[in-house]
Amino acid sequence: MTPDLLILKRATSEMIKGVGGLEAAAGVCRPGKSVLSDNQSPNKAESFAAIDVVAELEPLARERSGWPHVTRALCRVMGGTFVPIPEAPATREDLLKLLADQAREQSDLTNAICAGLSDGKFDHADAAKALAEVEDVIRVAAAMRAELMTILEGE
Repeated sequence: MTPDLLILKRATSEMIKGVGGLEAAAGVCRPGKSVLSDNQSPNKAESFAAIDVVAELEPLARERSGWPHVTRALCRVMGGTFVPIPEAPATREDLLKLLADQAREQSDLTNAICAGLSDGKFDHADAAKALAEVEDVIRVAAAMRAELMTILEGE
């Protein structure tokens, strides 16, 4: 199984945990426990959650960290980033907070890269740390873009 498919399996597992486990998930969607178990198992390479099942379960897993698990994972394996659409147009405070968040994330990225280079070599662990910081920069920038788009679309 490819690394991307493993990411989707892990995301499916997180979604099911967020619903309350296999029993709870099976009680609210089309497939039963054994199919859902296969959908999240890396040992069942041929079994993945159907899109209607994801659409039904993901909203129920909203309280679990990383939500929306499968949608976010699919965006990632497609080379993108999930950005929720703001529920209301951005306020001055929203934009200032996002601007501060962006500055902080850029600073964290700069620190990660400088720390990684400080010993004269930039290894796998350094790259992983920097990549995590890049993901945060992208997430905040995408949120800022979405907020600005709500202003443009509102006029």
